[in-house]
Formats: sequence, C-alpha cells, structure tokens
Amino acid sequence: MNRTKLLFIAVTLIAFAVLQPLRSSANGDLDQILAKMESAARSIKTAEANLDQEKRDMQIGGREVYRGRIFLSHAKNCDRVRINYSLPEGQVVLVECEKITLYQPGIKQAIVTTRKAQASRNQEFSFIATPYKSVPELKSQYNIAHIGDESVGGAPTAKLELTPKAQSSIRKLTLWVDQSSWVPIKYQVVETSGNITTFTLTGMRVNGGLGGDVFKLSLPKGTKVVPK
Repeated sequence: MNRTKLLFIAVTLIAFAVLQPLRSSANGDLDQILAKMESAARSIKTAEANLDQEKRDMQIGGREVYRGRIFLSHAKNCDRVRINYSLPEGQVVLVECEKITLYQPGIKQAIVTTRKAQASRNQEFSFIATPYKSVPELKSQYNIAHIGDESVGGAPTAKLELTPKAQSSIRKLTLWVDQSSWVPIKYQVVETSGNITTFTLTGMRVNGGLGGDVFKLSLPKGTKVVPK
C-alpha cells in the first residue's frame, strides 16, 4: 500500500469512525460499546486533534513518521476533513464532501481524487464513497469484535478489531475507543504484507467551532495538479 493511498485512507477512516460510528447486532459488550459510540457521534458537529502517524515496513525494517493536526466538520450529506502536516512540513490532505486533495509543497504537486474513485480501487474501504448509507455494507465486509480494554496515553479504551470477510489488501483494522468520550482515539491498519500503520489522536477538542477558512486550500501558482 503506497504512501499516497495510505494518506487518503487515513483521513477518510478517521472521519468515518469519529463522525459515522459503526453499528452491530452483536450481543454483550460490543453492542453496548457501539451504541455509546453512536450516541456520542450524534452530538459531534466539529472536532480537531493532534495526529501522530507511523508506518512500519516489516520487510525492510523501515519506519515513516508523520505529525500534524486534523480538523473535522460534519453537516448533512457532507463531511469536511483537513490534515495540516508539520512532518512533512506544509503537506495538506483535504476532503471536501466528495473531493479529496493531497497537496505536497516539496514537489509543488496536488493529487486530486474522489471518495468514489478511492473506494473503487480499494473495495475494503468502499464505505468512503457512501458514508451515510454504508453501515450495512461495512458489516457485510467485516467481522467486528471487542477484543478487550487497553490504556492509550492514560485513557481507558475499548479495543475493537475489524477483520475482512473476503480477500483484501489488509489483514485487519483495530480501533481504540475512549471510554469517556466514546470516540476512537487510535487506529491501526495491518496489511497482508505485514506492514503496520498506526494513527493516534491526542488533545481532541469537540464542538469548539471551526472557522470556514480552515477548509479552504489555495494552491500556489505553478502547482501541478494530478488527477487520480
């Protein structure tokens, strides 16, 4: 899974889990956890948090680290998400409803794609294309389990594991759900290659209000726009 694809998946996965929580008909703890996530998400209109992202290449032993701040806004039929990266400095990922833009100032390039296009290339993430009607589809593609409780940065969390039911480029997804806010604060993607990417949110601020300029991206003159 290349770096660009993973960045697109990161921003849409986090937005989906925070603003459109999973549901399940399972019994016991899982059913209660997902019900609390659903209840918490109904109250979220805006959110922002620090984002730490790490990818480990298990074949060559390499490690990639990213840091930034993520902003989310939820309105009827349109989620907006932006990540401003401090590492690599100046890089931006922006989701405006259907449109997704990855701006890379170091090479003066902006990759532009859509939720639908990404979903068609990555069937296990097809919920990206239809975030408002996708819960049944997601349940049909994944087995979802509560595999225990764990502390993340001192916060008690419920750990949920999603395993694809069909052949996929990923082996599993894991969410750590804060048991005070019932919002996911950590995510992990394990690829079939064994590579592991982890996303951690800290300092989350919910419904504090975001200025409209947060989701405006003016590309500098001379930026090469590459459609995907």
